[in-house]
Amino acid sequence: MPALPAAARVVLVLPSGPELAALLLECLGRGLVAVPLGPRTEPARVQEIVDRVGAAVVVTPDGVTATGRHADRPDADGLALIMFTSGSTGTPKGVMLPRTAVLANARHTAALHGLTPDRPHATCLPLFHCNALVMSLVGTHLTGTPLLLAPRFDPATWFADLDRNAVRTASMVPALLPDLLDAAPPWPGRLDYVITAAAPLTGDLARRFHDVYGPRLRQGYGLTELVNFSFTSPQPEPAHWRAHYLDAHPPVGEALPGTELRLVDGGRDADAGEVWIRSPDRMRGYWDDPDTTAATLTDDGWLRTGDLGRVRDGLLVLDGRRSERIDRGGEKVYPLDVERSWRDAGLPGTAAAVPVPDDVLGHEIGMVCAGTSPEVRDAARRILAAGPQRPGTVAFGTFAATSTGKPQRSAMGRGLVAGRVGAAAAADPGGPARLAARVGAILPDGCRARHVDLTGAPAPTGGGTPDLPGAPGPPVVVAHGPGTCPWVLLDRLLDDAGHTAAGVVPLRAGGRDLGGVVWAR
Repeated sequence: MPALPAAARVVLVLPSGPELAALLLECLGRGLVAVPLGPRTEPARVQEIVDRVGAAVVVTPDGVTATGRHADRPDADGLALIMFTSGSTGTPKGVMLPRTAVLANARHTAALHGLTPDRPHATCLPLFHCNALVMSLVGTHLTGTPLLLAPRFDPATWFADLDRNAVRTASMVPALLPDLLDAAPPWPGRLDYVITAAAPLTGDLARRFHDVYGPRLRQGYGLTELVNFSFTSPQPEPAHWRAHYLDAHPPVGEALPGTELRLVDGGRDADAGEVWIRSPDRMRGYWDDPDTTAATLTDDGWLRTGDLGRVRDGLLVLDGRRSERIDRGGEKVYPLDVERSWRDAGLPGTAAAVPVPDDVLGHEIGMVCAGTSPEVRDAARRILAAGPQRPGTVAFGTFAATSTGKPQRSAMGRGLVAGRVGAAAAADPGGPARLAARVGAILPDGCRARHVDLTGAPAPTGGGTPDLPGAPGPPVVVAHGPGTCPWVLLDRLLDDAGHTAAGVVPLRAGGRDLGGVVWAR
């Protein structure tokens, strides 16, 4: 890179690999502010961020470009990184991470995991994410530890590489664990454990991992705003692992040295509530966003994480996001609790409990399943009929998550409709048709939805289901009356009509069946 003054911003739009690693470390060593972006970032978004941070240089696979627009910014002094959040809700925020905080957190995590020159470390995560950048790249750089990067995640290839390079610790995210466990390659001979973070570890994944590999996993927790890790689970030990990961919902660990924890509910300390963390390893604030900074950081240094949690036997346990809590008719429902009850009731695969806007209750519970298999549908049908935490609407094939595997519950909930009505509307035969109009209005391309009205038709059975519009094409919205089995219609839309996503919205008043809507796209 060209000669640049200290604190100049350098936007790096490169795939994860040795070139990006070398440039990130060069920026750190020269006192420059690295702004790493994923290689698939849209050009318009890249340009927006270049303009926002006043970047002096942009590095892409095509080369190094000097913008000629470097502006001296006092708030950039002493920064190592500006990490832009995923922007799943609104404009991405630029998290300003001081050099001192990045180096301190990297040293803390390196010590916790024993990173030394004779204990190689590996990551299959991209270096434009905080986890891999701080712990894996900077941590190994500071300690002289060999680092093995994976250009892409293939379970068998990755584990074989770990074995061949005598790797002792390896970092990944829970979203990759299903692929690893499905492939189940042999455990690398020198590997002590894998480190997972960036999203909560579910009880189902913990049990599956234990069944295949035993207690060889350490979970961590932190936010980009807190540089990387703030909590890490203790060294794996069989009895401890069974008690905390198999017999109870998995915790995210205990605080790193120098990290303080508060649980706040209604502005007061509580046994359970929003997780507040105070640590020297934290952001300075959000770039050019003083209002959001003030809403996130208190005057005395506490960072409001937005996560809900509690402490169990000295370990922090997360219960979901404050913004994703489901306020259902005055009852506060936590998505992770709902999802655990569904898994215990036999729901397989990946699913999320989401807050669906409801005019009467405030929120209704929505179930969003990643899969569409008959096994998933059968389990969802049982739960909707008589299971725990009965959802008001169910969708299949529409699960959405961030790049690190965190469910986008609020966004998924906004894409669903619940069909509960008051008792006064129960006698109105036009209820299913009005519900169908609401569903059509919220579906992608719903303005062109193909509507089918079965409210006056005989209740279909498996052999007597009418022909339904198939894929490809605009969404299909089917209104049906009471007595019709919506699951027969759903099966027809998915199995016969070729749709890849579908949902069931029952229309209810109390316990009465008023019909409902089935949709597909």
